Amino acid sequence: MNIAEMVDKRLISFDLDAGNKEEVFKSLAKMMYEAGKVTSEEEYMKGLYEREREGCTGMGNGIAMPHCKSDCVKAAAFTLVKLKHPIEWESYDDQPVDYIIMLAAPNTSDNIHLKMLSALAVNLMDDDFRNGLKDATDFGQIIHIFKNKKEEE
Repeated sequence: MNIAEMVDKRLISFDLDAGNKEEVFKSLAKMMYEAGKVTSEEEYMKGLYEREREGCTGMGNGIAMPHCKSDCVKAAAFTLVKLKHPIEWESYDDQPVDYIIMLAAPNTSDNIHLKMLSALAVNLMDDDFRNGLKDATDFGQIIHIFKNKKEEE
């Protein structure tokens, strides 16, 4: 899976002002809706909350990867969002989160959400990739980081 081809400028934000997880979900669900990736902000958010109840999506290193697989998702997509201020997220390392990669996957049998999660998680283990994403200030830098990432074997 080439996740670099999935990067969508409409789903990137470098300074989102959100005070908690609910505000993040609302803002990012709106981004997904406006980009045409989901048919309903409310249904998408419902799926996100259902997934959050299953377990922690805070990956550590200040990054959270909330996600859901839902009938309201028209096309697999993910956000890349840097928060203006870190927020509490119930992360594995008990540290606040300042970067959100939120995934949306259609409710299909191909398990695209697992492929996206895997591809992103592998790359996020690389310090240069992770720090590059968190330090990026424009779309060009994001594209450069993804195009130069290590391809999953």
